[in-house]
Amino acid sequence: MDLDKIIGAKLKELRKNKEYSTRESGRMIGVSNSYISKIENGKIPSLSILQKLCNVYGVNISYLFNNDKTTKNLDLDWSTCIEELKKKGMTPSQTLKYTDAFLKLKEVINGGN
Repeated sequence: MDLDKIIGAKLKELRKNKEYSTRESGRMIGVSNSYISKIENGKIPSLSILQKLCNVYGVNISYLFNNDKTTKNLDLDWSTCIEELKKKGMTPSQTLKYTDAFLKLKEVINGGN
């Protein structure tokens, strides 16, 4: 399979994992659903469009160009985490404050280790 088709297949998998339709994905980045379908079938768009899609799907653009499954899983895990925090009404600044507090508590529990 050539790189264009591999990238298209990865984008399709990412979209389906997010449970987005081609119409929803297209609307989020300002293109038509038929264009999303063409991309997923091997028509490679500009890097700008690729970056927008990666942002929507919560992965680094480098994932599209490598075969490392670990990168994808890490990005999807972080993306899921972020979505859950959003659902719970957490802002990025609140999340960072709670993370700092959690790390300090962890340090106290572990005796400074």
